Amino acid sequence: MSIKYSDTKIHNFIRSFVKSKKGELIEQSNEVFLVKYLHETCATEYTYEPGVAREKKLILMKLGSPSFQQILDQCLDDGALCQIKVNLKGEFETLIKNIFKDSPFVCQNCTKVIDGEERISVCEKPELCYHQINNGKIVSIKILKKEPVRYFQLFFSATFRNKLRPKNEELIAILIDEEGNIASSEDFSGKNVLDNESIEIQDFNSKLKPTIFDELRAVADQKLEAILKEKLILFDLPLRKEKDSKLRSFDKRIRRQNLEQAIYNKYDLDSLKCQSNHEILLKREEESLITNIAVKFINLLIINTTKVYFELNLDNNSAIHSTITLGITHIPEVTCPLCRNTFFEGYATQDSLYICQSCIRQSIDTAKIYSKKAALKLDETLNEYFEQEVGFVCSVCGKKHSRLLEFICSHDNSSVCIFHYDYCDFCGKIFSKLNLTSTHEFKRKLCPKHIARCENCQSIVGVDEIKVCKTTKERLCNNCMDKLKES
Repeated sequence: MSIKYSDTKIHNFIRSFVKSKKGELIEQSNEVFLVKYLHETCATEYTYEPGVAREKKLILMKLGSPSFQQILDQCLDDGALCQIKVNLKGEFETLIKNIFKDSPFVCQNCTKVIDGEERISVCEKPELCYHQINNGKIVSIKILKKEPVRYFQLFFSATFRNKLRPKNEELIAILIDEEGNIASSEDFSGKNVLDNESIEIQDFNSKLKPTIFDELRAVADQKLEAILKEKLILFDLPLRKEKDSKLRSFDKRIRRQNLEQAIYNKYDLDSLKCQSNHEILLKREEESLITNIAVKFINLLIINTTKVYFELNLDNNSAIHSTITLGITHIPEVTCPLCRNTFFEGYATQDSLYICQSCIRQSIDTAKIYSKKAALKLDETLNEYFEQEVGFVCSVCGKKHSRLLEFICSHDNSSVCIFHYDYCDFCGKIFSKLNLTSTHEFKRKLCPKHIARCENCQSIVGVDEIKVCKTTKERLCNNCMDKLKES
């Protein structure tokens, strides 16, 4: 047997199960293993590889496969109380570093897609496989406290029966902590535990008081009722039209029978009694189409583990406080100090906080990230924030603006905002409105370099509109020059 399979948890589980049934497991090759029980005349071939199972027509032994589920059902049918202890193989600091990422990270177990020449990892889980830290680096990890905790996972078998479709049997797992709070049963699923290489599972022995079990069962029953209501809706959803059709057909048949009986009988029928019988039969038929649910308590799994309180210190002098429970917590929850919401991707800010995306403000001038508590200036035109020390004051209106809206006057190099700059109609350069002058006749806006004044009428014109009189040597505008020629 290949090392790839012989040392895995699922293979060790199958080996232990076969041994408990007094059978023999033979590791035949890198892909196939044999299982033979005492009451069987020949061994059965199994494989963990779906491709090998299809090619050689072998039985697939994998999480979720019918053969593996059959083994689980046999274990659960024994009804024995199971108690385990979850241990960490390495250091807690190493485990935390594998969960909190302060640089771009490629999720190893999620889908890989190709965008052009780039290979991109797409996480398919509702929550990321890790907590992403942006704009900051982890400086140190400090373990604050460790405490032992217990979780209780109750297993129920629910069978849905309706004569309109085959019965459906489901296994329902409910996870409860010591305080009676419902936890997500998906966190402690078989796949998550078996695939987690950082933890190991050991058998554990301790006593459970009957009163504690009764309290757990009461909490589980309330949760189970809500789960069954949701599953019942899904089970009955495709049956709604068929139920209505059958009830309508049954109603027509009863009405037709009553009519035939009224026609062929020699005595008169009691209409009230006939209607009452009709309603009773119709109600009985409707009740026969109701889905029945049979629920059976199967087993109880007690999980002894450790809850760790820790602190991550970042290079912006902020800290991330969170907890992790071995075998239970998939991604530790981090609470935003501002909005108090849980988030799985955060930002280290310039004002020494670590917050969620909803509570950040990014400067449009420097792209630095701040929190909503930071003293930033709001640019009313852009409706964006910028640092007060990096903005500029307009020389015309005196208000402070972002550097993105700054214009430099070509005449005196003064800073002007977007509302108080314009172009010279002669040279096309940018000027402050204070340094532009409008002409009288052509209504042009001209800079100081390209503006002139007629020495006769004193009107303001452009330099291209001024001519020197040969007789008087005066600088005259076009109008005054034309009048001089006429005289």
